[in-house]
Amino acid sequence: MPATDLSRLRLPRACRDALARPRPERIDGHTIAIAPDWWNTAMAVARLPGAPVTDPDVAQLSRGDLFTDAANLDTSSETELLRFLWRVLAWGSGMKLRLNRKRIRAVADNRSSAVAALRRALPAAREDPAQAYEALRPGGRNAIAYLGPAFSTKVLYFAGGGALDHPCAILDSRVAATLRNNCGWDSLGGGEWPTSTYARYSALLDRWAREESGRLGRRVGVDEIERWLFRP
Repeated sequence: MPATDLSRLRLPRACRDALARPRPERIDGHTIAIAPDWWNTAMAVARLPGAPVTDPDVAQLSRGDLFTDAANLDTSSETELLRFLWRVLAWGSGMKLRLNRKRIRAVADNRSSAVAALRRALPAAREDPAQAYEALRPGGRNAIAYLGPAFSTKVLYFAGGGALDHPCAILDSRVAATLRNNCGWDSLGGGEWPTSTYARYSALLDRWAREESGRLGRRVGVDEIERWLFRP
């Protein structure tokens, strides 16, 4: 199938209406129930740093919590980097823990390589979505085993700490389904997206965000559009 001409795609009216709601409500307050005991036990079994994933008696994480993590993250600290990774994975997984044991094992087996990939990807995420994505998906493979496009883009997204000008957004199967079914990106494939596709996705959301910023008279973040795409 020929590549869809993204310049002709327009943001659906329902998404434009959703942007009228306050950003902190839709974005910072987007909270997911997690399984902290499972994560803390898995860390202990794998003998990896980064636990606990939450404070005692806290069984949920919000986007705002992870923004705070990123804003205070010392990338020279292996422990802080891995704790950030675990918390992003916990938020992204919720109570569905499929493949997370394998992700943890992959980090344990190649710890220095995983940390190096994160150290390359996180700074790049603030400037260049394609470069950042390639750091975690070099040549279309996972730099960290079982950390595919959906979770890689969550890491890249949260690296921005909630900044309105952060260029990386989450791309997963639900976002992709809305882009195909509601927005007209007919050529968007399943889930093993190459770097070029993530670059096109980032550019599309950036255009839409700039258009909506002009319409609303405020800066619209690309994540505000991604949030609607995830759950239209």
